[in-house]
Amino acid sequence: MNWFIALSDFLLYAVLAFLAGDVVLRFIKKERKPLIRVSKKLVLIALALVPVLLAAPVIQLVLLLSDAYGLPQAAIDVVVKFRTGQSYVFGILIAVAWFMTVWRGGSAAVRAFWLVLSVVNVGYASHAASIAEWQGFIGHTIHFLALVLWAGVLIHIAWFLKSADNWRSFLRWFTPFSVAMMVVLVGTGIWLMLFFVAPTDYASSWVLPYGQLLLLKHLSVVPLLLAALINAILSKGDAPNRAWLKVESWLLLLVLLITAFMSKLAPPHNVNETFRLEGVAPFSEWLVGPQYIPINAVWTPNIDGFLLMGISLLCLGLQWLSYRKQLPEWLAFVFGIGFVAAMYIGLMFSFLF
Repeated sequence: MNWFIALSDFLLYAVLAFLAGDVVLRFIKKERKPLIRVSKKLVLIALALVPVLLAAPVIQLVLLLSDAYGLPQAAIDVVVKFRTGQSYVFGILIAVAWFMTVWRGGSAAVRAFWLVLSVVNVGYASHAASIAEWQGFIGHTIHFLALVLWAGVLIHIAWFLKSADNWRSFLRWFTPFSVAMMVVLVGTGIWLMLFFVAPTDYASSWVLPYGQLLLLKHLSVVPLLLAALINAILSKGDAPNRAWLKVESWLLLLVLLITAFMSKLAPPHNVNETFRLEGVAPFSEWLVGPQYIPINAVWTPNIDGFLLMGISLLCLGLQWLSYRKQLPEWLAFVFGIGFVAAMYIGLMFSFLF
């Protein structure tokens, strides 16, 4: 069930990113953006999907409580007493209001208002808000807003571009916009991480499901940054490199996917206690052997770890080379995945837990 809910969250994040891109581009003058065509019908379909995608964790919680309280009472309790249920009700109301705004051709400002409320609603139901209250709520909301704004514009440019007119003018605002969003993402990401994992426990948490995904998320940012750098600086000319825009969008979606799965796992506030409750992360025992409490990661450099980290850097170089040689975009994405996988295994081999 957790896999289904995580996948539902990923699709929700992707839909909100698509809607965010639609909102942002409505504030940009025609002479400062290329021609992008997204049908009104497609936006309405995306909005109609929001309540459906929000429902998965609510259904799980209702079914969990129904054995003890009965289905009707469980549904009422979830809506009244739990953040997940409250967020679902708010999410439906926001989606309906946003749907009507789009249906009637409402202004960009009103659409932006519903977008911000939707992001706030996601932040309200987050792990960070439940654990760190206002600080966690604000941190997660800002983090998620920066992510969907950047991803949203990128998705529209990569997949719905009809004409390359005004491309240089577009890059003059989108490049600093992307840099600003990345700075916000990194800053708020570090802030949020400190709520869940003490810096001294960061490596030790890699044997836990949450810590494993946290490391993979951090590693997945590296090929994403390389793709963003290529699109912003190396791809010169009056027309975009559509293939590499798609590579960057795929890598951003990968970050969203990892984030969605992380949101369904218990953060390792105490590594040993979380290990006792959650057990070892998938594949960890294959890489570092059986684990026992207490867990304390110690850096133990060895040839296997260095070789794998070298292979990961080679994959990063091949990702760049695939741009220089104009290789198929899927190959560049595979090299990005190769970097993440090889660096992850190399780091795991380089620590004794």
